[in-house]
Amino acid sequence: MVTVGIVALNRAWIIDKVLLSIQSQTYPHDKLFVLFVDGESRDGTVELAKQRLSKGDFNSYQFVVQKCNIPEGRNICLEKMQGELLLFWDSDIIVAPDAVSKLVEALETQRVDLMTAVVKQVTVSSIDEIASRLQEAVMLEQQDAPCVEINAAMMGQSLLSKKIASTVSFDPQLTIQEDTDFCLRAKEQGFKIMVDPGVVALDVNMYTMAHSDICIDMSLKDALKGIRKKSKVQVYAYNFASGLKSSLNFFSQYKRYIFYLLYLPAVVLTVYGIFAQNIYLALVFPVYALLYTVLQVRRRGVKRGLKTFLLSLIVGVPNALWVTYYWIKYASKSRKKL
Repeated sequence: MVTVGIVALNRAWIIDKVLLSIQSQTYPHDKLFVLFVDGESRDGTVELAKQRLSKGDFNSYQFVVQKCNIPEGRNICLEKMQGELLLFWDSDIIVAPDAVSKLVEALETQRVDLMTAVVKQVTVSSIDEIASRLQEAVMLEQQDAPCVEINAAMMGQSLLSKKIASTVSFDPQLTIQEDTDFCLRAKEQGFKIMVDPGVVALDVNMYTMAHSDICIDMSLKDALKGIRKKSKVQVYAYNFASGLKSSLNFFSQYKRYIFYLLYLPAVVLTVYGIFAQNIYLALVFPVYALLYTVLQVRRRGVKRGLKTFLLSLIVGVPNALWVTYYWIKYASKSRKKL
């Protein structure tokens, strides 16, 4: 028995496609229990999900509707799972029909407690694009590649054994990076985590669609909650190797932190320009901010574009500063060991 744990909030725009992806799985449906945890959606997500699941042929399904954030929702899945395996399936994830079978086989063959798929994030302009994007993702699957041990996994498409599910839980303070923190603490207790390159999961977002990007649609309170710890676990989960190359790889992978950090010298130059009556320097920050805002408005619409800009200042800058601090601390500590 595999429990498919779905944590959702306002996913009416894609939830039917997600459930159809589960329905298409070749893994025996009489061994699939769907546990749907909803954080009190207001867009009809639960109603749509109930309609779809009522037409399915799974072993059974259950709905839990209560106000919760993502880690709290994941903990409900841990508590209510049935059988020996729990598959976290995020409410915007689409996979090929053989994904569940492959993950179960890989977890049992490798004798590990957490096996995850390769998650590929894509942004589409229309739901109709998902099918072609999934075909592209499947082409990236490395069928003969061996499973690789990793420090941490995204929970978007991750299979857990009951042993790890009953031992480790998610930190409710971490509204993002909760999966990274979970994995780090699991590894500290001796659990082994691997990724299967033969399974690629599609993480679908839409620029203009509300509730398609959790980082943008999250409340400011939740975005700021635990920001220091979120930054720490992101850095400590990175597979660090000594040297400049590793640092460059990290910050090229997370380019947004460089952008956020550049806000600071831009503000300093603007303030100096105002006092020095230098119009060119005075315009550095306004121009820098305007270009970013225009880009986001074009991508996401006026309301979401402006919100993205404000979040980049209020949340992005402190997040980038903490990430930089922990990266320096982690890098220095690793060098001493070497």
